[in-house]
Amino acid sequence: MNCGECKGDIVDIDGEWSCTRCGLVTGNVMDASLFESEELIRHRDGSNLKLGSHIGKEKIKGAARLRRLAVMHSLSKEQRLMKKAEFYMNMVLSEFQLSDCAKKDIMIYDSTLRRKGVFTTKMTLEERAGALGYIILKEYGQEYTLKEVSEILELSSKRLSKLAKLYARHLSKSYVFSNPNVSSLLEKFCLKLDKNRAFINNCVNLYYYLDKIEPKQPNSAYLSGIVYFVETTNPTITTYQSEIASTFKVGLTSLKNNYKKILSVLNIDNTFNLTVNDIIEGIRCERKQ
Repeated sequence: MNCGECKGDIVDIDGEWSCTRCGLVTGNVMDASLFESEELIRHRDGSNLKLGSHIGKEKIKGAARLRRLAVMHSLSKEQRLMKKAEFYMNMVLSEFQLSDCAKKDIMIYDSTLRRKGVFTTKMTLEERAGALGYIILKEYGQEYTLKEVSEILELSSKRLSKLAKLYARHLSKSYVFSNPNVSSLLEKFCLKLDKNRAFINNCVNLYYYLDKIEPKQPNSAYLSGIVYFVETTNPTITTYQSEIASTFKVGLTSLKNNYKKILSVLNIDNTFNLTVNDIIEGIRCERKQ
């Protein structure tokens, strides 16, 4: 967004949309309903700029309308902090295009955690909003991995995970992390790799079979290992480790380690001349015996 006066960049400075070049304030991130009849406008006087108050019609030719700065400064420190927190939560919601219901829920969760005294000064507003947004994504069945969310919001995945679990525990929402829709996650990544339905079904079947033997958290690295494992059961490998790792946004070493762990759990050395169904049915028979 550009400034209407000097075409400079408009950015958020202390809760207000301000021009980085001339200092023009074009709006506020908060609702200024108390000052609807008043506006602070910036006048040009030759090469100088000065501020003045105006009460009257909203549209004034040749002058940019500004919100009264007193709106922000009249609030207490806690109120200003709450407004900024709300701004960051709205940014998170807009990134993932969540519904109005999700907006209401995230505001309720923020209020609950604040009332319980869970928030500390070591938690930035961006981290708080990101962690609450991650909980909302899980609760509303949006299939985003922790890695994807952290990259979209540009936050540390470890920090995001730690805070999300902490907040979920205080909100009695820990269950949202225990029941991920793995089928949808695998389908999403397999489609990015141009895999067909049969391949996707093999990945899903293998995951749930492994889960019965040795339950594991379905993070990106583990799922990438499953996809590569299924790839090795094809007569010809068409998608290589590096491509799968890149799609899941994990390191190549992580993929290889998870692939080896799957082989170990299944007690086989490799998948040569075997299909996923052969492996599953063969192991089932051995276990029955």
